[in-house]
Amino acid sequence: MPVYPGNDLATLLYENRQAFLFIEEPVKVGERSVAFQLRRERGASYPFGVSFEASFSANPGAFEIDIQIADRDEPGAYVTAATLDSANASFTARYDMTNLWPKYVSAVVVALTNAVNVTLMVTR
Repeated sequence: MPVYPGNDLATLLYENRQAFLFIEEPVKVGERSVAFQLRRERGASYPFGVSFEASFSANPGAFEIDIQIADRDEPGAYVTAATLDSANASFTARYDMTNLWPKYVSAVVVALTNAVNVTLMVTR
């Protein structure tokens, strides 16, 4: 999966769909994922929640992945809504966004101790 391609190039993500911000790939600290625009549902004021699930190919050691949101698809517009920094015994971490309704979502790898492959999935 390529890294963040640039301003205003986010892919539209429909409800009841899943997409990958990273897909079983080595990532570098400071790397921004691709971005997705969360489709507004017709007839609803706000979309339903969105969830994020990170999984690692092995023990990631100390890590931090920031889930970021924005109303404009530009790197400087994204702000951190949540931080993934602990995983279960299967090396999986998740976050459920139920009280925020951003237009765009992306992720940034802030820290990653061990060289592992990362998969980060978003579900609408």
